[in-house]
Amino acid sequence: MNEQDIPTHPDWSHIPEHARHVMLCTGPRCTLRGALKVWKTVRNELLAADRIETRDGVLLTRTHCQFPCNLGPIATVYPDRCWYRIASHDDARRFAREHLVDGKPVENLLLNRSNP
Repeated sequence: MNEQDIPTHPDWSHIPEHARHVMLCTGPRCTLRGALKVWKTVRNELLAADRIETRDGVLLTRTHCQFPCNLGPIATVYPDRCWYRIASHDDARRFAREHLVDGKPVENLLLNRSNP
Protein backbone atom coordinates (compact mmCIF):
# COMPACT_ATOMS: atom_id res chain seq x y z
CA MET A 1 0.00 0.00 0.00
CA ASN A 2 1.36 3.41 -0.86
CA GLU A 3 0.35 6.80 0.50
CA GLN A 4 -2.17 7.39 -2.29
CA ASP A 5 -4.12 4.30 -1.15
CA ILE A 6 -4.57 5.53 2.42
CA PRO A 7 -8.17 6.64 3.10
CA THR A 8 -8.59 10.35 3.79
CA HIS A 9 -11.31 12.71 4.96
CA PRO A 10 -11.21 16.52 5.28
CA ASP A 11 -11.93 16.35 9.04
CA TRP A 12 -8.78 14.27 9.55
CA SER A 13 -6.61 17.29 8.75
CA HIS A 14 -7.75 19.27 11.81
CA ILE A 15 -7.41 18.92 15.55
CA PRO A 16 -10.97 18.45 16.89
CA GLU A 17 -12.30 21.12 19.22
CA HIS A 18 -11.97 20.27 22.88
CA ALA A 19 -11.34 21.76 26.32
CA ARG A 20 -9.89 18.55 27.79
CA HIS A 21 -7.93 15.71 26.26
CA VAL A 22 -8.52 12.35 27.93
CA MET A 23 -6.12 9.52 27.21
CA LEU A 24 -7.42 6.13 28.27
CA CYS A 25 -4.98 3.25 28.32
CA THR A 26 -6.04 0.22 26.30
CA GLY A 27 -2.71 -1.52 26.65
CA PRO A 28 -2.67 -5.25 27.43
CA ARG A 29 -2.90 -5.07 31.23
CA CYS A 30 -5.51 -2.29 31.33
CA THR A 31 -7.55 -4.10 28.69
CA LEU A 32 -7.52 -7.26 30.82
CA ARG A 33 -8.79 -5.09 33.69
CA GLY A 34 -11.76 -3.81 31.65
CA ALA A 35 -10.44 -0.71 29.85
CA LEU A 36 -12.60 -1.22 26.75
CA LYS A 37 -15.79 -1.29 28.85
CA VAL A 38 -14.55 1.84 30.65
CA TRP A 39 -13.92 3.55 27.30
CA LYS A 40 -17.43 2.69 26.07
CA THR A 41 -19.03 3.96 29.28
CA VAL A 42 -17.07 7.23 29.26
CA ARG A 43 -17.80 7.77 25.57
CA ASN A 44 -21.53 7.10 26.03
CA GLU A 45 -21.72 9.52 28.97
CA LEU A 46 -19.94 12.21 26.94
CA LEU A 47 -22.17 11.63 23.92
CA ALA A 48 -25.28 11.93 26.11
CA ALA A 49 -23.97 15.25 27.47
CA ASP A 50 -22.94 16.48 23.97
CA ARG A 51 -19.32 16.75 25.11
CA ILE A 52 -17.44 14.79 22.43
CA GLU A 53 -15.14 17.01 20.38
CA THR A 54 -16.92 20.28 21.18
CA ARG A 55 -15.46 23.61 22.32
CA ASP A 56 -16.18 22.82 25.98
CA GLY A 57 -15.92 19.07 25.53
CA VAL A 58 -13.46 16.22 25.39
CA LEU A 59 -11.14 14.66 22.86
CA LEU A 60 -11.17 11.01 23.95
CA THR A 61 -8.11 9.03 22.82
CA ARG A 62 -7.24 5.40 23.42
CA THR A 63 -3.54 4.84 24.08
CA HIS A 64 -1.17 2.03 24.80
CA CYS A 65 0.59 1.73 28.14
CA GLN A 66 0.79 4.87 30.27
CA PHE A 67 1.85 3.17 33.51
CA PRO A 68 1.24 2.40 36.39
CA CYS A 69 -0.10 -0.85 34.94
CA ASN A 70 -0.81 -2.50 38.29
CA LEU A 71 -3.38 0.20 39.05
CA GLY A 72 -5.24 0.17 35.71
CA PRO A 73 -7.34 0.95 33.86
CA ILE A 74 -5.57 4.32 33.72
CA ALA A 75 -6.94 7.58 32.32
CA THR A 76 -5.13 10.91 32.16
CA VAL A 77 -6.79 14.29 31.70
CA TYR A 78 -5.06 17.31 30.20
CA PRO A 79 -4.63 20.21 30.71
CA ASP A 80 -5.77 19.27 34.23
CA ARG A 81 -2.80 16.91 34.75
CA CYS A 82 -5.00 14.39 36.57
CA TRP A 83 -4.31 10.66 36.58
CA TYR A 84 -7.13 8.26 37.38
CA ARG A 85 -7.70 4.62 38.16
CA ILE A 86 -11.11 3.73 36.78
CA ALA A 87 -11.87 0.23 37.97
CA SER A 88 -15.63 -0.13 37.39
CA HIS A 89 -18.64 0.99 35.39
CA ASP A 90 -19.68 3.26 38.27
CA ASP A 91 -16.18 4.79 38.42
CA ALA A 92 -16.35 5.47 34.67
CA ARG A 93 -19.75 7.16 34.97
CA ARG A 94 -18.61 9.32 37.89
CA PHE A 95 -15.38 10.24 36.11
CA ALA A 96 -17.26 11.31 32.97
CA ARG A 97 -20.06 13.16 34.75
CA GLU A 98 -18.15 14.81 37.58
CA HIS A 99 -14.80 15.66 36.02
CA LEU A 100 -15.38 15.78 32.29
CA VAL A 101 -18.86 17.33 32.29
CA ASP A 102 -18.97 19.25 35.60
CA GLY A 103 -15.25 20.06 35.80
CA LYS A 104 -14.71 18.70 39.32
CA PRO A 105 -11.99 16.05 39.78
CA VAL A 106 -13.19 12.84 41.45
CA GLU A 107 -10.85 12.81 44.43
CA ASN A 108 -11.23 9.17 45.46
CA LEU A 109 -10.34 7.96 41.94
CA LEU A 110 -7.27 10.15 41.49
CA LEU A 111 -3.77 8.70 41.51
CA ASN A 112 -0.83 10.62 42.85
CA ARG A 113 2.90 10.12 42.81
CA SER A 114 2.81 8.32 46.17
CA ASN A 115 0.39 5.59 44.97
CA PRO A 116 -0.15 2.78 45.67
